[in-house]
Amino acid sequence: MRAVYPAFAKLPEEKQELIMNICIEEFAKNGYTNTSTDTITARAGISKGILFHYFKSKKNLYLAVVQHAMDILVEKTFAEVAAIEAADFFERIKEMVLAKQRVTLKYFHETSLVQRVISHPPKALEAEVEKLIADYQKKFTTPVMLKSIYRAELLDAAPLREGLSVEQVFNHVAFVLNALSNKYLQLHKAQARPSAAMEKELLQEIDSFIDMLKYGVYRQSE
Repeated sequence: MRAVYPAFAKLPEEKQELIMNICIEEFAKNGYTNTSTDTITARAGISKGILFHYFKSKKNLYLAVVQHAMDILVEKTFAEVAAIEAADFFERIKEMVLAKQRVTLKYFHETSLVQRVISHPPKALEAEVEKLIADYQKKFTTPVMLKSIYRAELLDAAPLREGLSVEQVFNHVAFVLNALSNKYLQLHKAQARPSAAMEKELLQEIDSFIDMLKYGVYRQSE
């Protein structure tokens, strides 16, 4: 949690986490307008006056909570990706999709909140939310950053078909695998299915996509 609100920052870390987790759950489930600060304070065991002493307004609280959720997802995803040792480009991106999936399922409320903010930003905070998202994108989703994370240089020695560039392949693979990851996150939301089964299906679909990408879909004529 960034120390934007000094009174809140003085609380014990456990209390900060409790309040943040409750807020994340409530805002993810109900959105900005329909979330009740009465519910938040009742669950956290604090008064509404204390909550507004910490954050001054519901708007400030919401922005702080969204920022906190984004920080968690970025930190946990980067930690998972840093642990990947695969030296083959396609194996690495497969591991990255699975790593991202594990983070999104473990931090499901944080993911739901961030997705909701991006797809349906509150009208009253549209400008503030837009700036918050833009700041994160500028920092973490630049082409240079993405190529570093995916290790696009692993494609340099790959036997690419004539006329294809490393950048074309990288952009196509990154786009499709990100879409696959989001697809299975939505399936997880909609269906009460074991995460292990969902991960197995995701892995099979990734393997199928990589196989088609590597070898094509048309049978070569003799």
